Amino acid sequence: MAVPGTGGPPGHGGIGGLGGSGLAGDGRLLVSELRHHNFDAIRFASYRTAAKLRFVQKKTNMHRVDIWNIIEAFRENGLNTLEPQTEVKVSRLETLISTLYHSLNKRLPVGQHVVIESSTSILLNWLLSAYDKDDEGKLRVFSVKVALATLCSSKPLDKLRYVFSQISDGNGHLSMVRFSEYLKEVLALPAAVFESPSFSYSENLSTHIFDGVKQINVNDFLEVVLEDPGPECLAWLPLLHRLAASETVVHQTMCDGCRREDFTGLRYKCEKCHNYSMCQECFWLGRFSPPHSIDHQVKEYTSFTPTRHSFRRSLRCVPDRASLDRPRFPEHPEKTLNLSHIVPPSPLPSHNGFEGGPAPPQSTSLDSRSSSRR
Repeated sequence: MAVPGTGGPPGHGGIGGLGGSGLAGDGRLLVSELRHHNFDAIRFASYRTAAKLRFVQKKTNMHRVDIWNIIEAFRENGLNTLEPQTEVKVSRLETLISTLYHSLNKRLPVGQHVVIESSTSILLNWLLSAYDKDDEGKLRVFSVKVALATLCSSKPLDKLRYVFSQISDGNGHLSMVRFSEYLKEVLALPAAVFESPSFSYSENLSTHIFDGVKQINVNDFLEVVLEDPGPECLAWLPLLHRLAASETVVHQTMCDGCRREDFTGLRYKCEKCHNYSMCQECFWLGRFSPPHSIDHQVKEYTSFTPTRHSFRRSLRCVPDRASLDRPRFPEHPEKTLNLSHIVPPSPLPSHNGFEGGPAPPQSTSLDSRSSSRR
């Protein structure tokens, strides 16, 4: 059984064929490091894309920034009131991004501080390579919001609530025009790691995802986008979070593909071969030993205990129904969260593979604007 969105080769020439791109120095370095890690050898496009974006996420230290930090940075820099299609210059973007890292360092112990200048430069150049195709030195506000919200450390639920606040109308319903714009912007991220052949934008994507559904509220939106498997064009998005959740998990068993013991990351167990397990590298690369075959169905585990906290799947990794339980939010427009007097909290211990502050009350909106919609 094939994984939705996992087929197809990487972009033309792969990472190795794009070393001469027009990126600035830090952008070229990031591309070079992607090539060094040989992510293009991963067989499945959704895993390949997620692995590449996880690398970018950690390289830019965005795995340490949460959605609340992003909302606050937009407010501090006066970008929260701008129209989504407003273009901002590189100098203003640089200030916005450096604000994120300055705020992050204020909440971290001195020994864990990030290097603000290099992190800002790497992230800024990567965003420009993703969205500034005409080399104009400007990006749309909405492009930056989508990119930062996708790459930050918060839970998918919180990220997508914020996204919905940006693409819904005054009645609390999804605007299909804005949703289409969101898909265009978020799919620029796979394209930026050379995966556009597998996850490309088309004009009918938005209507295909919500085929015939009218008046889509926040709960409808979350149900569809967070479903597993969800929209094929976003198959890499939940995998990005699963990679983060599992990368420090130690599986106290041996990989039957490479014979490595106590491996970390995702674990795959064959449903046909007795007690046959593989590490994520062997599964991704198609490395196995008899009696296992590459066409056998497997289950994916994010933790060592297979009966708890695991994503049980065939190759599609369908989770337990219990993991689909999520809170329901008011279906009508909510009072906008006023961040003017909020002091960002210190980072809490990692949850679901990410560091992040507590979620706000459910009675408030994730919109970063200072006044409620009318």
